[in-house]
Amino acid sequence: MAASGDGISKSDQLDSSPSSPSPASDCAFSSSQSSYMSNAPDPRPDIPSPLENGSMKHHVNGDSGVNGINGQMKATKVGSRSWVGIYESFLMKNASQIASVESTLQHLTYLFPAKFKDAEIASEVVYSALGILGLYHDTILARALSSCPSSAKYQPSLHTRYTRHFTTRNSAYRTIAYMLVVIQKTELLNEIMSRRHGGQRGQHTAILGIESIKATCRLALLRISGTRTLVTPPIPERDIDPNVLDQDGPITHAEAAEEDGDYWMMPRTGQKMPQLKGETDVTRFLMKKVLLPDDVAPSPKLIRPLTTADGRIKEILYILRPLVYALLALLAARLRASKRFKGHYEKVVINWMPWVVGFALEYVCRDGIIDSLSAEGGIRAALTKITGLEKRELEKRSNSMWWWTLRGQFYDSITKPILDKMIKKAENIPLLNLVGLYITDYQYLAETYHFSTSTL
Repeated sequence: MAASGDGISKSDQLDSSPSSPSPASDCAFSSSQSSYMSNAPDPRPDIPSPLENGSMKHHVNGDSGVNGINGQMKATKVGSRSWVGIYESFLMKNASQIASVESTLQHLTYLFPAKFKDAEIASEVVYSALGILGLYHDTILARALSSCPSSAKYQPSLHTRYTRHFTTRNSAYRTIAYMLVVIQKTELLNEIMSRRHGGQRGQHTAILGIESIKATCRLALLRISGTRTLVTPPIPERDIDPNVLDQDGPITHAEAAEEDGDYWMMPRTGQKMPQLKGETDVTRFLMKKVLLPDDVAPSPKLIRPLTTADGRIKEILYILRPLVYALLALLAARLRASKRFKGHYEKVVINWMPWVVGFALEYVCRDGIIDSLSAEGGIRAALTKITGLEKRELEKRSNSMWWWTLRGQFYDSITKPILDKMIKKAENIPLLNLVGLYITDYQYLAETYHFSTSTL
């Protein structure tokens, strides 16, 4: 089912509030300096007004003196947060380069391991700091977009519409979701520091503590969202095109064709159609004119509540799976250390138990929404009812199953021997031997730290 029309766009008209147009320069400063100067308290409340002590009597109208005092007070207000305003202004002027710079810096951290002492700590500190800084950049871009005249061109993704609905309307959801994301971005750093200062015992304690907090946060989000399937991440992603905020940014071929007069006029209606040459321009132009059911559906209906007991149990077990896997891994480590099981069969069972249970839980419980929808008309009917956002989340969960090849006994018994053979064959091949060195460095992370292969 599709609808078309020139006056219809895919923007979230049901959940977003209308914004009044503003000049182009307001895009960069409205989110920092202007809002602060209009709402911030007076930093000097004890200074008397010049109109009260008569110090402005020598001015005929008093306007210049009042303006001077007000200007000085405004300068003081701006100066108290000048570094924030300068940073946000610089950020908005270079909006189109934000994502590329962050990605480049994060990839540079891959060069750290084995190059100097405490390299793993330094690289993870930089990586975690860049992740948290990216969240701050997202808030700046979102605020700037809401006051930018070109925001009408912005078409949020289904994930952004859904998560923005809960983060803007429920403060508890917003607080828990952002806390969960911050924990995910710093969990490996906390594990490394715990192992460095507390040994393996401190590492196991940190793993169980972090997984318990994450599971509690996800269960709370499941309750707040009305027992809906949780999305990853639970906050809006950065799907904003920086060129929308960049006034000097590049324009598409279709826009250039409309401005330069490169168009084709329809003979009967006289309507002008741009001359599109590339497949990307054609797809972008058509998607602006076409609406799908998900585009007009209310944001909460992009993911429907789990109505059956099977669907809810599967979602809860999927949320608890990382904690269960961590507990079984700790139990297996203690059983191996106790030396109570000396036989080959007992050792095999102990080593494979965490991996088999964790893999089975994630594989069976990843599609609770299908069980909930199939209660009315079977699996085929469920597949036809599934929304685009639900399908995307199921695909994410299916793709994350590949990470099990780097965990537990499967990695030790199957993946590691294969990687070792590949590295050994590439030792005498130029360039490939360098790749082998970096793979060896990160093998150490996969073998030593739990959160280096964590996906939830």
